[in-house]
Amino acid sequence: MIVFCILSFFSVIYSLLLSAGNPLTKPVTNIGFPYKYYYQFWLSGADAPNCGWRMDYFIFDAFLIWIVVSIVYFIIKMKRPLV
Repeated sequence: MIVFCILSFFSVIYSLLLSAGNPLTKPVTNIGFPYKYYYQFWLSGADAPNCGWRMDYFIFDAFLIWIVVSIVYFIIKMKRPLV
């Protein structure tokens, strides 16, 4: 679960850094890796952003990261010699 939170945090930072430094671009926050489960968008002429959630992508992200971390854990655990 910690890996999921860390990857989500980095995806927010990455999406904010993409829009930083460009005065023509409004800041946008997207959360999720590899699937974006929270996204922010601006409608033309709007002063405030709109947002949307994809709960299916949230579940896919959490499940995918859980499987990858479990596989890495078991591979590392099997390579250690038993003492």
